Amino acid sequence: MSGPSVPVARLHSRKAAWLARLLVLAFGLALAFALVEIAGRLVLEFDPPPRWAQDFNSRVGYELLPHEEYTYASKNGEFQTVVRLNSRGLHDVEHTLAKPEGVFRILILSDSYGYAREVPLEVNFARQLEQRLNGAAPPGTTFEVINAGYFGLGTTQEYLYYTTEGRRYHPNLVLLGFYVGNDVVDNDAPLIEAWNQIDRVDFPYFSLDGTLHQPGMAATRRVLSWLRQNSYTIHVLSNALTGSGTPSRVEVGDPNGITTQALRVPMGVYLPPDGTWRDAWTVTDHALAVLKAAVEGDGARLEVFVIPDRRQLYDADWNATLAKLPDLNPAELDRERPTRTVMDLLDARRIPALDLLGPFRAADERLYFEIDGHFNPAGHALTAQLLAEWLHQSGLVPATG
Repeated sequence: MSGPSVPVARLHSRKAAWLARLLVLAFGLALAFALVEIAGRLVLEFDPPPRWAQDFNSRVGYELLPHEEYTYASKNGEFQTVVRLNSRGLHDVEHTLAKPEGVFRILILSDSYGYAREVPLEVNFARQLEQRLNGAAPPGTTFEVINAGYFGLGTTQEYLYYTTEGRRYHPNLVLLGFYVGNDVVDNDAPLIEAWNQIDRVDFPYFSLDGTLHQPGMAATRRVLSWLRQNSYTIHVLSNALTGSGTPSRVEVGDPNGITTQALRVPMGVYLPPDGTWRDAWTVTDHALAVLKAAVEGDGARLEVFVIPDRRQLYDADWNATLAKLPDLNPAELDRERPTRTVMDLLDARRIPALDLLGPFRAADERLYFEIDGHFNPAGHALTAQLLAEWLHQSGLVPATG
């Protein structure tokens, strides 16, 4: 039998040549990718960001992206600040994961009251607390306060942030800021659905039996998100091609932006608890318990400071809310109920807690922005002062003799 014809031989030769070119191209692309990755990680010091808050994440819920910068402004002129996130996606100064010798580290877990986009970074109570503690530090001790506050988190997400990222800082003390206005809502799936008027909760949450649910996102999105978070090359290309990341300016404070339903749900914290609210407090209690166990398992201590709702402090704020919800019976509402409930839970769990309600009520000046509702500079200053005094008086931090 004769050998292959000349045209067939040429066809095989061309296929081999094309295959060789493709292999060379693939090798070149792989080499270029590797060189860019090496340059990004070694020269530009790229470190994979923590896997929690801008995209949904199957473990924690959200992830903040490192080095984001944008202007955050109130539409009514209450504030305008430039928000800059650090290399770990925190609204804070830089902190190394390794704890230096002689450093006493405090990690703050909180929601938007800790994230504090409304004020300059140096005004945040975490930064002021660090300054106050170092002003009375014993010889050989330096205090470092790491602010892991982020808007929208409840106790469950704060627990998950601690177990996936926060413990890597090796804190000596973990301070949890519990906001009575909506943290219990953020912890409970039925209340989240009612508050946001949605049919499915994407946030991680505990069910009543203590089961942790982490619905996360679709598998394809999860893979793409993982690549963007863990590959310098994909991270840069994704941001360039999709324009992802935080917009350059964010304006808040639209008085018509909050629906009556969204206002009504958190007001339930002031009413005698029905079955839904009893379940929500049970879930919250469980989240506090597992956070305490995780922190103490790492050799640290968990303490809580309880942040009041402005409606507890100011009659004008309270009455303005009731005017929008005329069907609520004022006789059934108890302005002390949310603080009393969480303090009872903490006492039963033997978690030391600082109740800010009394000192805030005694303050001579307003501590919250009137429209936005978060701490103003006076609120941050008083919070830092009260935390520093409490930590020293309770013997929770090293102090000068």
